Formats: sequence, structure tokens, C-alpha cells
Amino acid sequence: MHVLILTDRDWGHPEAGGTGVHLTGQVDHWLEWGHSVTVIAGGYDGASSRERQGNLTVYRVGSRVSVFPATVIRGIVNRIPTADVTLEIINGICWMTPVWLKGPRVSLIHHVHKSMYVDEMGTKGRIAGFALETLPLRTLYRRSRFLVVSEATKAEVERTHAIPGSAIDVVYPGVDSEFFKPSVKSETPTIVFLGRLKAYKRIERLFDVIAAVDDVTLDIVGDGDHGDELRAFARGRGLDDRVRFHGHVTDERKRALLSRSWIAATASAAEGWSSATLEAAACGTPSVAHPVGGLKESIVHGQTGLHADDHDSFVDAVRRLTSDDEFRTRLSVQARARAEVLGWDRSARGTLEVLKAAAEGRPSGGMSEPGYAVTPEVDSISAQ
Repeated sequence: MHVLILTDRDWGHPEAGGTGVHLTGQVDHWLEWGHSVTVIAGGYDGASSRERQGNLTVYRVGSRVSVFPATVIRGIVNRIPTADVTLEIINGICWMTPVWLKGPRVSLIHHVHKSMYVDEMGTKGRIAGFALETLPLRTLYRRSRFLVVSEATKAEVERTHAIPGSAIDVVYPGVDSEFFKPSVKSETPTIVFLGRLKAYKRIERLFDVIAAVDDVTLDIVGDGDHGDELRAFARGRGLDDRVRFHGHVTDERKRALLSRSWIAATASAAEGWSSATLEAAACGTPSVAHPVGGLKESIVHGQTGLHADDHDSFVDAVRRLTSDDEFRTRLSVQARARAEVLGWDRSARGTLEVLKAAAEGRPSGGMSEPGYAVTPEVDSISAQ
């Protein structure tokens, strides 16, 4: 089968984030199984406009923003490669495929960007989010098929964009548990944040947490347009000696930072899933996060990490994990066990089944994901 993928950024983009991780995990397996993949993505400094390797072809057009109108124009004049099925990745901006793309297609949504537009751009963001995401999905995409990465995103898409649940399939992302694996932990308590440095990630809240917990340091791994503000904020809080900014790192360095850390943490306001928490889990590092969006599923509370509703409970969770060695070790082992279940093979097969069903014009069966709890008898553990 030949799959065409439309995405604003591919896995090589400096701001690839979870989108890039998800793409790589899927595409690598599809190619291994003999399928062909063509990707149209936004370009970036140093990137080739066209790359081809075996059954994989990547076209990079314009930037993360201009790739959308450029692709629509090419589609209207029939300059888009034909494929058995198209997977369009909607990251806050719709490709308007119902207007110009012929043939079967599936729209992949990691999470709804409505609130993120407001966090990043204020009132202008509210207008942009409605025009670029909400309005098209509520009108043009009424008869489309959708794929999401969590039950939370499915519910949000139903609620925000009025898409019927029967048109939405759920397939959890995976993790490479052969590459990401446990190693020796640091001698002193260390928290790691992995992700893009964006306002909606609310990384400042993690600074407040380490300021409240003695002898804990924080590693910030990733780049983004909020980086300068975060560095200034850390200096203003007098946390220069306890916060380390690593920027964009190699996969090997990322693995080392995740595996040496005691805790992975995020205070993000919106996540469709969170590949970072699953990569941390594969490294035997439990996570702490607010229970928003897919974080309620990527982290099993009391088993692979802890959910914290507010600042005080976040601080309590970090204190519990840094002071209770037995508890932290148990969550570490259980986090690794769950990561081994949630592999990319499972995820890639699930997504491919949805794409095949669309290509063949048949129902996908309303795919959904089980909870994958490690120890079902434990559903809540206090972080006191």
C-alpha cells in the first residue's frame, strides 16, 4: 500500500516534538513491512527539498506555515503524488483536503489546539484557532474519518468540533523500549522535562516546584520560542545553579538524561498523549504531571507515575518520589513494564488497519485502546 502523509513538520525538523516521534515510529515499521510512504512537509534550515530512500520519499515545501497553502495549490493543479490513502496530520491547521484531495483519507489529530492558540497569541489566537482549526473541522470535515492518540483527545474532538465518536478511531503511540532503557540513576534527585519550549507547556511551574523542594535539580531538554523567557525566569528566581538548559540533543543524549533522572515532569496545559512520558517510562523513570488530556492515559496514576491537580499536590508528589526509595523503585519497574507493552509494532499495526479500512472503503471497527494498567488492583496512591 502507498501512504501519502501531509504534515507541517517531519521527524528531522528542529521542532519535531511528539509529532516527529510518532511519525518515525509508524513509518519505519510500514517501510519494513513493504509499504511505500510519501511525505509532504514544511522545510527548515539545512533541509533538502526532496529526499528518497527506498520506498520513502520526502518533499519539503516552504516553511511550517507556508507548506499549507503551497500544498493546497499543488493539489488543485494535480501536482500531488497519488496514493492508496492519505494521512493528514492536523496540528492546529487544517489542510482543507475535503476541497481538493481526491481519494481515501484519514485525519490524524494529536490534540485540540483551541486553548493553545489563546495561550500563545491571546485574542488573535482565539480568532486564528477558530478560522484554521474549529471552523473547517465543523464544516468541511463533517464526513471525514479521524484517528486520535488517546481517548481524551477523542472526547475533546467530539466536544469541541462536533465530530461523531463513530468517526474517530483511537490508537496509542508507542515507544522503542529496546533503545530507551534503564541505566544508573544520578546520585542526587534530578527531574527532567523533555519537550518543546512553548508557553502552553507552563515550564515555569516546574521552577516553582524545585524551589519548594530542597536539593532537587531540573534538566530542561528541548528548544522553542519560549526559551529566552524561561532562562530569564530561572535567573530571576535565583535558580541558575539548579536548572540546566540542554537545548536540542541527540537521541543518545536524550536517553542518557531520561534514564539518569529520578522523575520526568511536565506541567503542560494540553497534551494529546505525551511521548516524553512514555520514553521516560521505558528508561525506568516515573512521571509527575497535571491530569490533562492524554496525560491521564500516558501516565497510570500510582503505577507509572503520579497525577497532581495543583501546585501543592505537585510538590507533594515530587517529595514522595524523591524521599521514598521503595515507592519510586516500584513505579520505575512498573513504568518500564508498561512501556514494553506499548511498542511501536502495536501502534503501527493499529494505524495501518485504520488506513487500510479507509483505502478499501470499509469500516475500521471503531478501534479503541485498553487502559494497559500494570497492576489493575491499584488505582490510586496518595502522594502525601
